[in-house]
Amino acid sequence: KKAITDPSLFKYKVQPIKKDLYETVIVKASQLSRRKHLFSRDRLKLFLKQHCEPHDGVIKTKATSIAKYNLAEQNFSYLFPDDPPTFIFSPASKRRGRPPKRASSNLENEIVAKRNPQGNKTKVAREKTRFQKQKE
Repeated sequence: KKAITDPSLFKYKVQPIKKDLYETVIVKASQLSRRKHLFSRDRLKLFLKQHCEPHDGVIKTKATSIAKYNLAEQNFSYLFPDDPPTFIFSPASKRRGRPPKRASSNLENEIVAKRNPQGNKTKVAREKTRFQKQKE
């Protein structure tokens, strides 16, 4: 497998927005930075909302964005120097959403009693009753 390229070795071609005032320059990776609050969670959400849409549980790029930025003509190696990543498939979890709310202690005791019909309390239930007696 090919070794990962060190990001500090990259050089970037910076093109100015106002081409009549400035010229294109090539800079090292260490010379590039962004202002502290330029990138935020809200801006990322806005970007995703404007350029992406869900399709069968997968987030895909909108057709308008693909056309506008000529993404159909690009490939992974144009944007990244290393080999594309290989993702290991993991099945979706069966539990989605919020975990259920905790039942009240009386309800929990009733559930425990139903699970153990012979009257034997579990260790947790015994400790709960012991703590309740201590509070009284």
